[in-house]
Amino acid sequence: MEPVTQFDTTLVAGNVKTAMRDVKASSRDLWSVDVGAIRILDDFNVRLHDAAWKTHIRALANSMKVEGFYQDKPLAGYVAKEGDSQVIYVTDGHCRYNAVLLANSEGAEIDRVPVVVSAQGTSLEDLTVSLFKSNSGKPLTPYEIAVVCKRLSRYGWSIDQISTRLDLTDFYVDGLLRLIAAPADIRSMVMEGQVSASVAIQALRSKGNKALAYLQAALAKANGAGKTKLTAQHLPGRDFEKYIKKSAPKLFDTLAEVKADPGYQNISPELREKLDSLLDELNTKKEAE
Repeated sequence: MEPVTQFDTTLVAGNVKTAMRDVKASSRDLWSVDVGAIRILDDFNVRLHDAAWKTHIRALANSMKVEGFYQDKPLAGYVAKEGDSQVIYVTDGHCRYNAVLLANSEGAEIDRVPVVVSAQGTSLEDLTVSLFKSNSGKPLTPYEIAVVCKRLSRYGWSIDQISTRLDLTDFYVDGLLRLIAAPADIRSMVMEGQVSASVAIQALRSKGNKALAYLQAALAKANGAGKTKLTAQHLPGRDFEKYIKKSAPKLFDTLAEVKADPGYQNISPELREKLDSLLDELNTKKEAE
């Protein structure tokens, strides 16, 4: 399922001490909380639940069944007030939370897990940034980072604000926002691993509304070669680009011969000017080396 780019909810900060007392948690800073008392904030996590995610959860669960839940890898939580109740939501460590549920369903007896709760004054925007910044396990994919960027954009953040807060370049953030706004078919190709985010972004920048057809043609070429994922070498025109690079020295020599030919003066002044400019530029580069 595709993660949602518009996460609309309202969190009202609750009372941490009251919440921890209600669920009989222990400690002040690193709380030991009953697994059953922890909740998931629907649609908040940007992870794609694909095959790689399932493999990651499986590996974590296997480890927990043998080693238990590592106390130095606590979940991050946010205490929210909902009616008369204090609710503890996971805001970071979703993979570990899912893994402990899987491990327990298979016989592990991990009743309590360590939780560090957000400081007072933490906003939903701060929590969204933390999805990327505080990730210490399986790194987010470019597409998942794009979802984070889109959410921050919907909060009214500029590209400059997003790039500064996430410590990314403006150019990269711009590309991710292009990707998350791309047609559904292109997004599906990226999510399903048929094309990398970087190749898709490059196509969106260079081909505009023709990007989908461009990528579909490249994917068909890759499939015809027995590949399930297209790479740059499958892109239309790639073979011609490689041939041009290989032929460049011969083209340079031929251009020099054309200029030395007596008939060169019969070429139109406009075309001669273009050829002269190109040959001067190439000679300058050659002499510089």
